[in-house]
Amino acid sequence: MTVFTDKSQSPFYEKLLGKVDEQLLHLQDARGIFLLDKVHEKNMNYYIRNVAKKPWNNHLLLSILIYADKNSDVRTIDYFIQLMNPRLNDLFNIFYFNKMTDFDVETHMYQYLKGTIFVEHSDSMRAELLNRYRNNSYLTKKWLTAKLTQEQQSYFEQYLFPMPSYDARDFSFTKSAMTQRHNTRKSETDAIVPMLPQIRAEGHFRWNQLHRLRQAFLKACEEAQTTKCALPLEFHYDEPERVGERFYFRLWDKPSFVLHHQDQFSASSLKAASNRTGAYSEEKNNYFVEFLKAERLEDDEEAEGLWFMELFEKDVVGSWNLNASDDELQQKRELLYSWGYGEEDSTKNSVPFLSMHKGIITPSTFVSRNQDIAEGILFDVEPIYAGITFGLLALDIFTTTGARLNELLQMNYSKECIKSVKIDNKLHHSFYAIPKGRDEVESFYISDQTMKLIAKLIKLLKYHYGATKIPSVGYRDDRKHLFPNPKPYLFQYNNRSFKKNTVYSCLRFLLHGLHFETQEGKAITVKTHLLRHAFATEAVQRQKLPIDIVAKILHQRDVGVTGYYSEPTPSQVAQSVSDLHDVISDYVDVDEAVLRSPEELQQELEEYKEKVGVFNNVLGGTCVTDFVCPTKMQCLGCQAKVPQPEKKHELEEVIELSKDMEKRFSKMNLPVEVKKAKAMRKHARNELKEIDLIEKYREEQNYEPHIRFDK
Repeated sequence: MTVFTDKSQSPFYEKLLGKVDEQLLHLQDARGIFLLDKVHEKNMNYYIRNVAKKPWNNHLLLSILIYADKNSDVRTIDYFIQLMNPRLNDLFNIFYFNKMTDFDVETHMYQYLKGTIFVEHSDSMRAELLNRYRNNSYLTKKWLTAKLTQEQQSYFEQYLFPMPSYDARDFSFTKSAMTQRHNTRKSETDAIVPMLPQIRAEGHFRWNQLHRLRQAFLKACEEAQTTKCALPLEFHYDEPERVGERFYFRLWDKPSFVLHHQDQFSASSLKAASNRTGAYSEEKNNYFVEFLKAERLEDDEEAEGLWFMELFEKDVVGSWNLNASDDELQQKRELLYSWGYGEEDSTKNSVPFLSMHKGIITPSTFVSRNQDIAEGILFDVEPIYAGITFGLLALDIFTTTGARLNELLQMNYSKECIKSVKIDNKLHHSFYAIPKGRDEVESFYISDQTMKLIAKLIKLLKYHYGATKIPSVGYRDDRKHLFPNPKPYLFQYNNRSFKKNTVYSCLRFLLHGLHFETQEGKAITVKTHLLRHAFATEAVQRQKLPIDIVAKILHQRDVGVTGYYSEPTPSQVAQSVSDLHDVISDYVDVDEAVLRSPEELQQELEEYKEKVGVFNNVLGGTCVTDFVCPTKMQCLGCQAKVPQPEKKHELEEVIELSKDMEKRFSKMNLPVEVKKAKAMRKHARNELKEIDLIEKYREEQNYEPHIRFDK
């Protein structure tokens, strides 16, 4: 065996000594990095707690090390070990085994898969175990052969899970479980995809609405400070014509709220509030609002108010399950399930609006604790405004790039991450992130609209930090070993970068109340991975992009996985491109570079521009793909195009042209060409609908409510 002079720097090294084969702890990659140092703490913490003392500890540890060396996603590794460990535990218990040599995959796992033992386990559980087990056996054996010497292979083969002679075709459950999973995924995607343009537009409308509320809130705070008026300060303002409602609020701070509800607080609290000391001192004080009512301006219909009011009214924001009675728990579980959160008849408490990040969505302790005292509904403005700003950018990225959540969290405000290239006097933008299963950055092309949302987020972060720069913070989510150095990550707040759950909560809060049902009537919610499925489905099924190109756009190595993602459902949406702004401080002016370059380079660029859309304006919008044109320049309806309201007239001309073409081809008895003309008109009309939504929320962005104070 190889003699090792150094040891792993992992904090888990010492904990594993004496519990596992020490040779596993010394495995290194080609660069001399210990594989144990590559394993995420989440995976190792589970292993230490649940696997280290089991008979299969060496087998699972070898698998974990190999997956880490292959840059597998932390969740993928976590899912594998949390699937394998319980099933092995079941088998060893029922057969009374105490060492791995007793276990025979051909006999004992076969009995489990046939359903002769643990009959209560579902087909899906058995199918998933077989699938993951076989994949692991194949990948680990392949890794050993490719990475280790003959001597090392001979030694470590004892810790491989042996490949069984049977496969999924030998069991009836496989097709049943796979069909069930596929049907569930397709049902949810079918419910979401046709509504994507409306989902995106509603996200913008809601951000605009919260922006107006925040402006009113800040003006009320300024009014209270400059005039020294007694609180509460009542104010109201009118929403734009599309909403047609007037909103009424009260502005409070902590001392004023206590002193106006004296019968609800202790004598010591009243004294501290009156003197503004302790918890009610100036440095610990903050403003918050009470939503009183909404009323219609032009008719007698019932006012809707702010979309998120019911969440605070029903007390399901944050850790709602703490200190709740059994009846309250059951009622709220049923309520959340009716909205698509959690499982029916579940005893688990779903917390869809618990961001687990200070200052994001969740109200302050004072506001949360005193909600029942108020006449209206209390909430903090800034945490909600921050949450939906993050949520809107996430929604835009997911639906225009198909990016994964981990790739989104890598976005940072640096020239290495966000880049712009100037071609034909226009800037084209991209961000760079390390996709799943890779260790080098790749590009994700984004539109000017996305850049505008990034600018809004940067403005929010600078306001939050009271600084001209965004601070560099450590990366805290999966695969953080790839990002050891602090960076000015976009998804951060209160000097901490986001984890996945925070993004989930922001997206849910932004889109709450948009009701989606499967054909079976089950309520569902928008999920990050569901949006990725929708992106792939629309690209392949309606836009007819080749699967291999979609795989590149999604940064997927396995085209088969892309095929699974892109099974048939309806439309995908692209978003508008807005005016150029100054988010990025540096760009490369390719136009100037070409003018000074050799003649061959100029010719090469021109040829490249003919093949690659990312450098071109196209009919009705701008192309945002850098791959060979997937539609052979048939840009109408293409997934890779972002519609621009400024090019609305081009689409209107196409509609008129298609009508003329249809008449001409009908006279010429060319039915195929007639169909093409009709399809052209259909695509143009769909894009015009998207542009109409874009124009509406752009118009509302410029609406400034007139705020009236009632003193």
